[in-house]
Amino acid sequence: KRTSKKLSEGHPNIIDMIIDGTINGVVNTITGGQPLKDGFQIRRAAAEKHIPCFTSLDTIRAAAETIARGKSYTAQPLPDYRNRGPV
Repeated sequence: KRTSKKLSEGHPNIIDMIIDGTINGVVNTITGGQPLKDGFQIRRAAAEKHIPCFTSLDTIRAAAETIARGKSYTAQPLPDYRNRGPV
């Protein structure tokens, strides 16, 4: 199913697909202008539906490589990593 990431281009859009469960992960890198406002709404919709949202290409690459090796990963809030100490 083809859709637009630009929310101003009508429906269905990416947020509609997040809400209806069609999408199970989001890659949303930040740009300027109107896409910045759309990006905020996309990230918020993903967070509200508990869908992983990657905002860095390096992070999505690491997650994809982990999954490709047949392993799983978890993500925690940044303070949790800081409080763990050296690994």
